[in-house]
Amino acid sequence: MNRLIYQNYISIALLLTISLQGMAANEAPVTTPVSTSDYDVVVIGGTPAGIAAAIAAGRAGKTVVLIEQSPVLGGVLSSGVIRLDDFYVESNSGVMEEFRQRVRAYHRTELAEDPLVKAQLRQDPRFPWNTAEGRAWEPHTAARIYAEMVAEIGTIATRFNEVAVDVEMIENRVTGVITQDRNNQGRLGKQQAYTGKVIIDATYEADLAAFANVPFRIGREARSEEEPHAGRIYTNFFRGVPGTLNATILPESTGEADVRSQAFTYRLTGKDYGRADHPYRIKEPPPNYDPAKYAWNPNKKPIIPNNKFDLLGINWGGDLTGYGTRWVLADWEERSEIERIFRNYDLGWLYYIQTEGGSPNIGLPDDEFTDNHNVPYRLYVRQGRRIQGLYTLTESDIHKDLRGNGLRGPIHSDSVAIGVYGIDSHNVQGPSSRKEPRSGEGAAEGTLHLFDVTGPYQIPYGVMVPNQHRGILFPVGISSTHVAMCTVRMEPVWSSLGQAAGVAAALAIDHDLELSDLPVSKIQDELVKQGAVLFFYTDLPRDAPAFEAVQKLSVLGAVANDDPDRFHSSQTAAGLSDSNKEIYRFRPREAVTKSEFARMVVKGLQIPLSITAAHFSDVPRGHPAFKFIETLYDYSTQSQEPFFDYETDKEPGKSTRVLAHPDQEVSDSDAAKIISGLLQKVVSAGPMPDAKLTRSEAAQMIYQNFGL
Repeated sequence: MNRLIYQNYISIALLLTISLQGMAANEAPVTTPVSTSDYDVVVIGGTPAGIAAAIAAGRAGKTVVLIEQSPVLGGVLSSGVIRLDDFYVESNSGVMEEFRQRVRAYHRTELAEDPLVKAQLRQDPRFPWNTAEGRAWEPHTAARIYAEMVAEIGTIATRFNEVAVDVEMIENRVTGVITQDRNNQGRLGKQQAYTGKVIIDATYEADLAAFANVPFRIGREARSEEEPHAGRIYTNFFRGVPGTLNATILPESTGEADVRSQAFTYRLTGKDYGRADHPYRIKEPPPNYDPAKYAWNPNKKPIIPNNKFDLLGINWGGDLTGYGTRWVLADWEERSEIERIFRNYDLGWLYYIQTEGGSPNIGLPDDEFTDNHNVPYRLYVRQGRRIQGLYTLTESDIHKDLRGNGLRGPIHSDSVAIGVYGIDSHNVQGPSSRKEPRSGEGAAEGTLHLFDVTGPYQIPYGVMVPNQHRGILFPVGISSTHVAMCTVRMEPVWSSLGQAAGVAAALAIDHDLELSDLPVSKIQDELVKQGAVLFFYTDLPRDAPAFEAVQKLSVLGAVANDDPDRFHSSQTAAGLSDSNKEIYRFRPREAVTKSEFARMVVKGLQIPLSITAAHFSDVPRGHPAFKFIETLYDYSTQSQEPFFDYETDKEPGKSTRVLAHPDQEVSDSDAAKIISGLLQKVVSAGPMPDAKLTRSEAAQMIYQNFGL
């Protein structure tokens, strides 16, 4: 992996040199900031990640300034991305779940008579983008709700229409950010300076990494053992290729690294006016209009209230390739030029929809972005810089078969966020015509839609923390590869990372510790108290009594989640593509077996393994609980009061068998005796000692007695 990073850095350096040479002549002279403001935490980017970071730090009593480039909070969720890419609604947590619940309540009260909301009230709540469940919304709704959430915390100040243009540093510590006013037309104005004890870059581009000389990646790594889908790749995703099975890699997929990025776009919001003569039709095609670049299905139906659409195109439509890397590396003056290119391209698509697409009834929404010609404020930047941090997330951290157990990615004990979404990359290079070849020149390249092999995954704290630089966190431009970022880039995931960054910032200030030195367990403790999910289950809501206990035990690997029986599915495969919730259940109300409890108590109490032999006929080597049952036996025999029960079966004429009864249900008193023996202290059973212990109760008993 180090060799691949090095190769990619060479490409980045070359591209940076070319880009900076072109920019130098156009750069405005830097002027002295007119004012300086001091806060505990400075958050750049009013994205969902930035909002979550500000709220987490603000609720911890810290003074926070939240600086946003547009006139509204919410990032792309208030600028055209009008739905949650959450796959399972249960995967939302913390601040993002609060947002969803507020959208849900608003739709069920203020918009209860909207035909779409009324229809979706009758649908299965698991239906994707269900407005009645708060999983899709109008852009102005997201902006208003996020503004309300931030305004409720008196220690958060907000600044709008400002962009970061530099940082202040003392040696390798980032101590402040210099911003510049920027209006909707891209004009730059006066400068301001903000200093803080912790700086959080929650922008999509991670611009502060460049200003502070934090090493970063951009583009795509080469194919490797950890990343079989990295680099140049042709697939049949989002298009039919005769003679291929679903999810197929096609010839000429060399896996070579490059500095290119997946497509960006303006996620235009459309509105169905029900008539062709509405005033929001585009009268003339924009510059460089080419109808051959677009396609449209006139049978599309509104997916948000008030007859509005998300006009998202994938192979044909709003996506435009070739400008992503240039955007990320550009200064704000050049970005204004790139915005015009995207605006013309995407308005050209709407013009096509209204004319050759056969949908003249669709236009820009009359009540959205009213001070910006009804076009979203923000370009949809799907990924920007990715820092080099304490841990680098790769495809093998996401993929449930490479290092996972067939159901999930590998467990990370230092998890501070989860993701539950497929590895999803839009085109890096679009097709050159509608008559697209199977692969090679002229075909769409770089498209990934790996939903079957992606499992629920965990993200370690170290991805946000630069290797050498101090005082700054990157919850959006995390340390990851391109392939890993293609799933992390979903806003619910970024929001969870932002909340973790806000918690970490507050803890670092409170305990006078460097961000890199924070005990991750302390961050986790605070996150689970805030309802943040560290390990994904479909049946463990945030208000469940055992939520904290199960979350903390699960990141220690104390809860078995690799039982082969759980792979059985009513679908063709046990993966995200099934939406099969059974395989990701914790089963809190089921009685805990001795086998399950042995794993919980050994890994949950962090008891070192001790195995002297294979003692039990019914728990042989290869049994899922073998090493945990044997460990309990070894510690029990060393105790003055043995605490592990087993049976010796001496039937006449047969070999003696020793039985541990791993499937036997555990009572409250059984559990108390085992915990007492392991911790060498008296742990009392509950009021009903002979009652069978549930899995939820077992987790709580272990968690409470060890004080994790």
